Amino acid sequence: MLSNDGPLSAREEQTLVQQLLAGDEDAVRTIYGRFGRPVYSLGLRLLGSAEAAEELTQDVFVTAWRKAARFDATRGRLSTWLMAIAHNLAVDRLRRDNGVARPSLVFMSEVPERATESGTEPVLERDVARRAMQSLSDGERKLLVQAYFRGLTAREIAESDGLPLGTVKTRLRTALIKLRRANLGKEP
Repeated sequence: MLSNDGPLSAREEQTLVQQLLAGDEDAVRTIYGRFGRPVYSLGLRLLGSAEAAEELTQDVFVTAWRKAARFDATRGRLSTWLMAIAHNLAVDRLRRDNGVARPSLVFMSEVPERATESGTEPVLERDVARRAMQSLSDGERKLLVQAYFRGLTAREIAESDGLPLGTVKTRLRTALIKLRRANLGKEP
């Protein structure tokens, strides 16, 4: 049985995903109850309106329901997968709606976390993310901000920075590998 308080274990996350695959509506409710607020908050920061953030939140959980088979616990946490879906859908919406400004940078401290009994796990996760970002060079950090927080494509970054497209793609990939290694506690 899933606990109602604190973060989900990897096994609990996998159980929820299996329930999603089986069409269990209670699994969607459980996931929404735990992750709805952070997804909404990210949507609000990126899209700038409560209405758009509400639509985005609904779209994220519908997408998770339909694409649960794509979740891979070996690649990350359920919360990370949901936030990636939210980010991608928000960027798609911004690109589709030409009149909406690019999103501003979202700092880890601005993304609300679900409080745990001890309150330490979200702080530890933010610290790991902060240290991982600090392990990058200024140029790598800039590229990640442009790609993931401002929603620019590699081609747009290459054009704006006057760099070859292949160089931008290679640097982005290198930065992501460094982040992954830093997150896993490995040396870059």
